[in-house]
Amino acid sequence: MTPVGLDHDARAARAGAGLPDDPLPTPATSGRHSRQAVSPAVVALLVVAIALTAALLGIAAHQYRKQVMEEAESRSVAIARVLEEHAARTLGIHAASLLRVEWMVDDLGWNRVDDSPLLFERLKAMSGSAPEVQSYWITDETGRVRASSYEWPIRPLSAADREYFQVHRLGGDRIHIGTRLTGKILPEAFFTLSRRMTYANGTFQGVAQVSLLPSYFADFYRSVLHDSHDVILLMREDGTVLVREPLDGDRNTVDIGHYPNLIAAADDNGVFRAVTPFDGVERVMARRKVPDLPIYVLYGTDLRSIEAAWRDRVQPYVLFAAPAAALLILLGLIALRRSRQAVEAQEALHRANEALEDRIAERTRHLDQALTDKEVLLRDIHHRVKNNLQVILSLLELQAQRAPELEGPFSEALSRINTMGLIHEQIYRSTGVSVVRLDEFIEALAGHLRSFHRRPGRDIAIQHRVEPLSLDLNRVVPFALILNEVVSNAFKHAFADRASGTVTIALIEEGSVLHLTVQDDGTGSAEPIPAAGGTGRPSMGMDLIRAFTRQIRGDYRFTRDGGTRFDLTFPKDADPE
Repeated sequence: MTPVGLDHDARAARAGAGLPDDPLPTPATSGRHSRQAVSPAVVALLVVAIALTAALLGIAAHQYRKQVMEEAESRSVAIARVLEEHAARTLGIHAASLLRVEWMVDDLGWNRVDDSPLLFERLKAMSGSAPEVQSYWITDETGRVRASSYEWPIRPLSAADREYFQVHRLGGDRIHIGTRLTGKILPEAFFTLSRRMTYANGTFQGVAQVSLLPSYFADFYRSVLHDSHDVILLMREDGTVLVREPLDGDRNTVDIGHYPNLIAAADDNGVFRAVTPFDGVERVMARRKVPDLPIYVLYGTDLRSIEAAWRDRVQPYVLFAAPAAALLILLGLIALRRSRQAVEAQEALHRANEALEDRIAERTRHLDQALTDKEVLLRDIHHRVKNNLQVILSLLELQAQRAPELEGPFSEALSRINTMGLIHEQIYRSTGVSVVRLDEFIEALAGHLRSFHRRPGRDIAIQHRVEPLSLDLNRVVPFALILNEVVSNAFKHAFADRASGTVTIALIEEGSVLHLTVQDDGTGSAEPIPAAGGTGRPSMGMDLIRAFTRQIRGDYRFTRDGGTRFDLTFPKDADPE
């Protein structure tokens, strides 16, 4: 190979000597022609690569837009189903309670309703046990208010001008959902759930009505809103809005909207698009009809938030594609002069690392989301179990009223069921879903048992000294039922001939063992009294105490020293499976 400089000198020497130029190309000349031939191909390849990247980015953007829209629709439907179930359970329970109120009126008669505070006390207890209830009201066939949970004796009031009363008087639906109102005594906004009462011959007897607080529903709706721009509506069949969240301005406003078009709009599996009249925002709406009640729940997702989510999802790809295209061009220019293999290999390794990091980050996000969803699901399950147990309690109470001979067995069953319901309530309210705080649970159980066993003329106090301990779910149920049986036994037997007394509950940690003590200052027997009937067998409560003690691998004993004392010891930690 002749060096370029020597080749130039050789051509000059030939020209000086009058010799012709060498017609054969030099290696340097061949290299320039080769690069010129390669350059258009590299440029074309770069153009094709950039165009393909743009096309793929456009396809990906379209697919992501479709995906984000489907996710928003699915999320809206899922939340609407949760809202439907919440409304069905809440309103269904109160519809059943109104039937119970009708039975009370039938049992007492209007004269006793006017002369005795018994019905007032029952209605007040029912109202106090439900945070969503403002008050109960009972009117006769003329519209005169005969009883309420608000006061006794009741002041002269008439509900004849109320919509719900007029509907029932004209023979309307048995159960009616009324519009938002403000009270004639209290200015707080509410809406009504009412039941038409009839005499035995089918004629109109009056109306039993419960006033429900929109603020309770709004608080729950606020907790399930996915985005601050989303909206939740609770509406009657005629389009009247009962609850709207979020709601700007005075929350005691009576008229917050009437939108029959949102009820009548055609949908695809409960999903449709509409502009909400109160703010002019286009939304994806999910609509659900509450079973057996003339009411709908709607969840609306702002299309602007969906577009923003789509842009957020596509933006990283755009930010990646633009530099990648520029880098590709730069690499192409460098490839014309330098070795392309090393640069392309380095870039490929860089992209592989970024893809791996993205996959790891995405996998981590999915695992975190799955863990969160599992905890939410477990909380929801415990909440539903608690609600189902509450329905069972209501049904058993209704049955016991209709069959007085079963009041004793039903009372024991009600106490045990309520104890289990308290467990699920504590789990639902706690920060974790695997353990229950025993100090909080025992405080709640003590309050329930004292209220459950309260009798006129008798005042039995329950004192509790419980360390802040926790117990796993597998053992908290048998522990709770043991405690329920022992305390209930003290109420039934230790104070049979006394009007006052004290039951003391203590729970301490002794090394690796928990020690429960229940002591009363009554005159009962050292162990639960055998079942009635002369069989000599222990009571069912004693069988339950023995069985549940074995289940948690504990030991118990009853002693008597100026009262009855029950001691239970069991391991703090469960044995490994």
